[in-house]
Amino acid sequence: MKTAYGLSERHEKVLSLVTEEYIETAAPVGSRTVAKRFRPPLSPATIRNVMADLEDLGLLTQPHTSAGRIPTEEGFRYYVEHLLEPEPLPEETAVFIETRLSEEGLNQNWELLLKTVSNILSDLSGFPVIVTTPKLEFEKLIKLDFVPLSEGLILAVAVSASGMVIHRAFQVPGDFPVKQIEALAEILNRRLPGLTLRELREILSSELEHERGLLEELLRVLSEEGEEPLVEGLGRLLDLPEFQDLERLKEILRAFEEKSLLLQLIDRCLEARTPQVLIGEPGTACPFKQCGAIVASYTYREMPIGGVAIVGPMRMAYARLIPLVDFAARELSRRLDKLSS
Repeated sequence: MKTAYGLSERHEKVLSLVTEEYIETAAPVGSRTVAKRFRPPLSPATIRNVMADLEDLGLLTQPHTSAGRIPTEEGFRYYVEHLLEPEPLPEETAVFIETRLSEEGLNQNWELLLKTVSNILSDLSGFPVIVTTPKLEFEKLIKLDFVPLSEGLILAVAVSASGMVIHRAFQVPGDFPVKQIEALAEILNRRLPGLTLRELREILSSELEHERGLLEELLRVLSEEGEEPLVEGLGRLLDLPEFQDLERLKEILRAFEEKSLLLQLIDRCLEARTPQVLIGEPGTACPFKQCGAIVASYTYREMPIGGVAIVGPMRMAYARLIPLVDFAARELSRRLDKLSS
């Protein structure tokens, strides 16, 4: 039977075995190793021929002439998309996560809740974890206040239903009356409860003719990215064979320092209902060179507002980690809903 890439079931089985062995060992995989695990049995010579076919297709590569093969980026993508069978999350792991997230004080503080989720995922996966803070544009708001700081400078304070408090300073014309700003705050708060910034803009932009410019500027600055993404467990890279080369390590650390890359990594997956696996070079699927990422969005009242991601070498145990990220994101969503109520 033929599948994508024209692979037979035998070719898919060999690719799967090579990938899983490489995930476990981080070493090139030889034909004899695959032959020992292949069922029904095949000779090493037959396995070598199949591996050569997979290399011709760009799914395997041979790092050294005398070495075995390892999956390429495309090989990993094929494995994840066509061959991967996620493992059930162990019950003890689920209980551990639930217990940690039930600790006193966590469900009254969304920032501490996000930090705890990043700690848990890094501890359980052994890889760095990124968690983005909620996007206020998609949060339902309960209150807005304006505080004059100086002539022409106003501090906007927004409180979301999930407990997030955002402060943004923005410029207004120097001759803009304070009383008009106070009147705008009163109008906004009267219409606000239960609306997102996006919904508020759609409703009020046609109603507030004189204040439209001020309203647009206010909503623009409130919609800007807020706090830096949380990054946990960067030091774990030092223990991985892929990052023993100093230049390679510097490269991945520089990528983690780029806020825009971290946001790009998660933003492209926010609308997905299931965890997404991204593998590859910058400009393709994953903005981290020769790395993989497992990304899941978390929601507030079923609206995606942020995301969590495990980032590591392409050689991650996706079958084990995908259910872990999925469960953590769903637990975070459930507790954010509970916190806001």
